[in-house]
Amino acid sequence: MKKIYFLTLALVTGLLSSCFEDEGNYSYSDVPGITIEGMGETHTRNSFNDEVLTISPVITSEYTDLSYEWYMWSKDVEDAGSTNWDRTKPPYAAELISTEKDLAYPVNCDIGQYTLMLKVTSESNGYFEMATTRFDASTVFNSGFYILKETPEGNTELDLYNREGNVVGNLLELIGRGAMQGQPSSLTHLHSHSYFDESNTCIFIHSLCVTTEDGEVTFLDTNDLSEIHNAESIVTGGLKEGERVYTAFSFGYSNYLLTSRGCNVAYVPAMMPSSGTIGIQARVGGGSRFVAGDGSMGLYYWSNESQRIDCVDNISFGDMYQYNENGYSTTGMECLTCGYSQADEKGYFLLKDTDGKQYFYEVSSSQTTTGRTEIPADSKLASATVYAFNAKAPNLLYFIQDNQLHIYNMTDYTERPETFPLEGISSDETITYLSYQWQEFKADEANNFNNLIVGTQKGNEYKVYMYDFEAGIPKNLVKSFGGTGKFKMCTYVTSAVYDQNGAHHSLPN
Repeated sequence: MKKIYFLTLALVTGLLSSCFEDEGNYSYSDVPGITIEGMGETHTRNSFNDEVLTISPVITSEYTDLSYEWYMWSKDVEDAGSTNWDRTKPPYAAELISTEKDLAYPVNCDIGQYTLMLKVTSESNGYFEMATTRFDASTVFNSGFYILKETPEGNTELDLYNREGNVVGNLLELIGRGAMQGQPSSLTHLHSHSYFDESNTCIFIHSLCVTTEDGEVTFLDTNDLSEIHNAESIVTGGLKEGERVYTAFSFGYSNYLLTSRGCNVAYVPAMMPSSGTIGIQARVGGGSRFVAGDGSMGLYYWSNESQRIDCVDNISFGDMYQYNENGYSTTGMECLTCGYSQADEKGYFLLKDTDGKQYFYEVSSSQTTTGRTEIPADSKLASATVYAFNAKAPNLLYFIQDNQLHIYNMTDYTERPETFPLEGISSDETITYLSYQWQEFKADEANNFNNLIVGTQKGNEYKVYMYDFEAGIPKNLVKSFGGTGKFKMCTYVTSAVYDQNGAHHSLPN
């Protein structure tokens, strides 16, 4: 407890021949303190949804003349740095939101992360104490796991598993848009995107990119699921006739758009505010939804049209690297999956030729194919249905064969003989999806995760299971949820402010 002392000093002075003598007549009075407890660590509410943030702190003090001030300021401003301890003054630009002991704040603020501070003051002598907590202002749409699924009519819809643990189904129908035409193809999250509003102001948002097998594409604002870009606006002048979007995503300093013509790049709006178009063509020749980050500046991806591995960087729009096949041709190949291991700094592409033979192509950190390993035709991996690389550690590939989980060691290209049971999945559920996903947002640590995600199907019902790891083995079921429709894939969306230097996210295939 912090204490303040009042000092009464009695000085007795005398005219001495050689010195001044301190008689030491001091007296101190101990000022009573104030303790603030019960603020909580983090609070999350949905803005503009008639929700109220309530906090009832426990105040302990001998004072009977206490006053209360609740202040709120954006964490973005705080993270910019300041030496000003008084958060009630600029540069923190704090807002006084209540003068009551118990906070009851109607959440109608901008979406984002805030710091809340309670200042408790004794009116008689000005003694005060402060305590802070974190507040995340969200919407019903901007946090949680989005699910891409197929409707019974063969079209594309979205569900959302939110932070409250509920599945909100058929979101496109819910907002009045209706399902997208065609079977679902890809769902990704652009952590840093933008658009110009009616006043020509650049608005920073998070967006979802949804594509279908019929070639439809939409970019949705995760605040309200309004469309902010489509095939006509995502590149200046619109996509070329017949050009298909495979996927789009944020990585490092840039946003990427992979289409049947190649790879387009644009800086994230924090680097260069813009209309949100992704129009600088860094590579020609086509793309796909198979992408792997190299843990640093570069990305590897497969080109369906050129039937080759290619690469691009996130700072110089493709000028930093040129991919070297090193004599390992991929002509005529089809990509089954790809991934990157931060453990050994290598990328891997699992490709299949026209005769059905499968090969791992190994990619070094110098953007070069350094080897090719054929998969034995009688191995379990050769008849696998879905795959997921562990991008962090250790260097493992997970795959499903005969509805069971198997593990392949990428370090020495060996298949482990045993199967690995998955808690919670019943024998009548068909495993149709694997994805290794993680989040490392410094600004959203409470929701960070590192999981193997498994999707299953039973009739028109899907379930999603998330597992933690023990030495690379998925062991503990940490979360599960389900809904109706044919599950395609899922991705996590956060309201945290994108940090291109420290915020890494997975690119689920």
